[in-house]
Amino acid sequence: MTLAFVVLLLSQFVIRVLFNINRFTVVSLFFWFLLEAVFVASVWFVFEVLDKDFTGNLITVWFDNLLGYVLIMLPPYFLCVSYIHIKDIIKNLENENSTHKSVEKILPDITLKDENEIVKLVLKTENLLFIQSANNYVEVNFLENGVLSKYLLRNSIKKLEPTFMNTPIIHCHWSFIVDANNIELAKKTSSGYNLKLNQVLELTIPISKSCISEFNKFTTKP
Repeated sequence: MTLAFVVLLLSQFVIRVLFNINRFTVVSLFFWFLLEAVFVASVWFVFEVLDKDFTGNLITVWFDNLLGYVLIMLPPYFLCVSYIHIKDIIKNLENENSTHKSVEKILPDITLKDENEIVKLVLKTENLLFIQSANNYVEVNFLENGVLSKYLLRNSIKKLEPTFMNTPIIHCHWSFIVDANNIELAKKTSSGYNLKLNQVLELTIPISKSCISEFNKFTTKP
């Protein structure tokens, strides 16, 4: 029993460190355990041969030692591995949630400029609801202290579009830009989709067929 646990400690905390073996698949874990079993069974076999403390042929003695190690070590071995695996899963989930929250926190502010590249409005990304084309202007609809506000900016949808790279704000129609995170409802139509936003349910915003692929990038995310 002492030998079995010594081998287990050496295998898990010395050999793995020396050879930088950090991850296992189910198959590789099985073969690793089998290798440990063969080693211990062989050492036990040598001890028994030297002490002449065995009955039956040598193959049977060695196989009995192998079976003995497996029966002794299999339950605690895989209970321990399962515990570590579950801890790793929980840790990875926590890291993913933490990373997701961090990404949300560091979303850049939206800086809106007029046609002369003069900054006219700076918004938090999550406060922008939609932008609508209005002749030579665009109407910026956003939340200010929780209240829907509007701002007329002399510019075009096309020129503003590069401003929203790496954000959830998408160009969904030639006359509309929307924040995908604020979509309450998307209804399929013959020409694309119609959208309803959380804060402005009375407004219907169209999605043209040419913009559906961009729209799907956000709506199909897990």
